[in-house]
Amino acid sequence: MADHATMSGNMFDRTVRTNKFDTGGAIMPLPLNLIALIISYLDSPGDLSRMCRTCRVFHYMTLPQLYTTVSLRSYDYIRYCGRERRSQGCGMASPFAMGLNGLVSRNVAGYVRDFKVTGIWKEHDVEEYWKAGRVADDNMMLNTLVRVAVERMAVIDGFSWDMNIKMLPTVWQGLAQKQTLTKLIIRFPSNRHPRPVAVAPAIPNLQFLKLIDLDPLCYMDDISVLLADSKKLQDLKLHWNPRIRENREPSVNGYTYFGKLTSPMRLRSLAVVNLYTNHASDCKREPIFDRNTLEEVTFLNSTSGLGDNGGSEFMDGGYRKADGELPPSLKMMRLDKVSHEQCDFLGRLHGLERLYLIGPHVQARRNIKDSATNNTLLPRSPASSTSSPGSPDINAACTLKDSYLQTITKSHGATLRHLLLLPQWRLTDDDIALIFRQCPNLEQLGIGADFSNFKNLRLMVPFLSKLTVLRLLSNPDDPTFLNQMREMDERGVHEQKIGEETRNREWSKLRYMELGGDDLIFEIGRREEWEREGKTGWKRPVRKRGLDVVGEMDIWKMDSMDI
Repeated sequence: MADHATMSGNMFDRTVRTNKFDTGGAIMPLPLNLIALIISYLDSPGDLSRMCRTCRVFHYMTLPQLYTTVSLRSYDYIRYCGRERRSQGCGMASPFAMGLNGLVSRNVAGYVRDFKVTGIWKEHDVEEYWKAGRVADDNMMLNTLVRVAVERMAVIDGFSWDMNIKMLPTVWQGLAQKQTLTKLIIRFPSNRHPRPVAVAPAIPNLQFLKLIDLDPLCYMDDISVLLADSKKLQDLKLHWNPRIRENREPSVNGYTYFGKLTSPMRLRSLAVVNLYTNHASDCKREPIFDRNTLEEVTFLNSTSGLGDNGGSEFMDGGYRKADGELPPSLKMMRLDKVSHEQCDFLGRLHGLERLYLIGPHVQARRNIKDSATNNTLLPRSPASSTSSPGSPDINAACTLKDSYLQTITKSHGATLRHLLLLPQWRLTDDDIALIFRQCPNLEQLGIGADFSNFKNLRLMVPFLSKLTVLRLLSNPDDPTFLNQMREMDERGVHEQKIGEETRNREWSKLRYMELGGDDLIFEIGRREEWEREGKTGWKRPVRKRGLDVVGEMDIWKMDSMDI
């Protein structure tokens, strides 16, 4: 049999066959590896499925790519589509059930690398099963089918359970047997239906773990073995039900989760959301995490800040008080609370590359468009800070602006690439000049600015030669700046002014600019030469974009309560 190089050479050494048709054209058969290269650029499931139905060759070439990522969504109602209002799955079962059937009964599960089940599973006769102390048969059958499907996935790399019902022990046992599984995302239900308690087993090669809506009062699943014995775990994200912190329920005990650790966890990234627990005294005295490996930390609605109860603090909160135990490799911090202690901690750190300070009204900024015109304030997000506009802790946070700016620019200015500051911090021209002078390597920047700063911003931005994204944040407590920007946008001023100001080479790296809101995001194109009435010059086209275009950029993506 010829070797691979000879076969590839033969495929490309074909000559053009002159099969003449009425049009006089000639047909050249494409090599299979060139067809495979073209197919590899297809990412739409619809396009891939149509390719599978084209011919037998395309079917076998496209099938592995079509089933690489499988996401099945369940609905608690029958969906109709088309002009005839025909139900989805008419003549058979729902698409969710038929998808599971295909994975279990056909030889396609072996292609799946990322498997996700999501949506709402409609339960029947729940109270009757409660009284009998049993799990509903339909729930058990669903979990059994998911386990069978997972067992048939020989190369599965990621699994996600995002259902409104609990994942039962049978699925946990199936996941523990997968040597290829490196990513796991589990959402726990928020209802309090009795279910069997599961002991999550260790997964040998697990590297990424995300647990959402943890709630000891709803489900007492034991994840301590999973955390202690998954030795390759690098990225840990723990999200507790926001009700625990809102109601000050002392139900979370650190020992329940980390009590079986025999050595500190060597994590690269740690994210904690909505945690309400006591200090490290309720857990082991030994460190939970190895600070030498920690590079990224996210604390959202979990650490104590101004106006909070001092007892509601991250379980390992003592890290901010020990000079000799600072994480030496820390590159990213994402926080939603500010305090004097935190400012001092930032001053003792060195070498941060990304710092995101999220304001307490993130959700309000996402929806401020409808309320700003009426000068009304939006309700706060339940998962964010409990502060209200004008409350003492918000006012105190604003007084920390100068301390934070001095600390950030002095300790991290030379290394910072991404910087997001609280929108309540309205920066003066001197504040902006300090950032631009001390942080020359900034690539993405988000600051609170007003229209009065525009003149100096126009002069200072070119000095940040690496800047690609600039966000000018509006004050969530005062919509004046946002209303002014929207009024100018209605007159088409922004596209014209941005294009004129950025046409020089000094602005060559800047690609996106936000002027107060998600509906005022502009994309700045590359320099173009124009000629009109015998005159020539340079311009940069400016187009308005939505959040869906820039949402994956860190300066926008990190400005939320999501992990």
